Amino acid sequence: MIRIRLLCGQRRAGVPRRLVIERAQRKKLEVYQGYSEQPIRCVCEIKDEDAEAKTVETIMPDGHVEMESKFKPGKGRALVTFGHSQHIRKELARRFLRRADGGCPFIHHDENTADSEHYPLAQTWTINLNKRFYETFEQIDESTVDGFRTFKECMKKLFSPAEVDNHTVRCYKMKREHLNPELVFIGPRDFMEDFLQDSDTQNYFSLSAHMHGFQSWCIPEGKWLPRAKNFAWGDAMAEEVVLFTREGNSSMTVMMSKQEFMVDKQLGVKV
Repeated sequence: MIRIRLLCGQRRAGVPRRLVIERAQRKKLEVYQGYSEQPIRCVCEIKDEDAEAKTVETIMPDGHVEMESKFKPGKGRALVTFGHSQHIRKELARRFLRRADGGCPFIHHDENTADSEHYPLAQTWTINLNKRFYETFEQIDESTVDGFRTFKECMKKLFSPAEVDNHTVRCYKMKREHLNPELVFIGPRDFMEDFLQDSDTQNYFSLSAHMHGFQSWCIPEGKWLPRAKNFAWGDAMAEEVVLFTREGNSSMTVMMSKQEFMVDKQLGVKV
């Protein structure tokens, strides 16, 4: 039903905004009127169409895998991460690094980090470097970006040092501060899960929730069929998470930890 509605151009399914706000507040969630941001991103674009397809795990700092997807390199298709440094605790990283298939390329672990309690992490996802991206972002000096080195080393593990040359990994900053007027919902992970079990709430956000997380639906720009991304709840029941609508190549409801959200975003007025 969500797919049919999106094909008809109806994202919110007629569910009143006020109803969703009231239900969120009854679940003890905070609601804010939008947010502003001017983020920095590191991207890896390998233009070789013959490069091998890879499995991309979006690993969160708390150790759970938010999304998993297939990525086929090519011109205009890239992997991306935050510009700020991220880390994952040693005990959480262990299960990824000990895998029989050769470890995990998204966690940087070598002789320099062997005795550390935290390992550098590249929380990676896919992006299309299209006209809209270049109209929105401008390239900046990578030496000013904290997360650049970790991301580049991780990309060398995912692909190879030969494929990841000096021009493959680049850094970009949003040209102007962006104001997103869509509602932002914040609260403990268990309260958020309870909030998203309601059918009207799911229709409002164009998502389908289940016991392990939820699927969020959208129609990417230039496409006509709806697509979904999976988001996992994670194990930290009391962790503060943020549910919001991300704008870009599509309009999609997404979730991240409050700690990650507040690094490069500023909340609007509390409702």
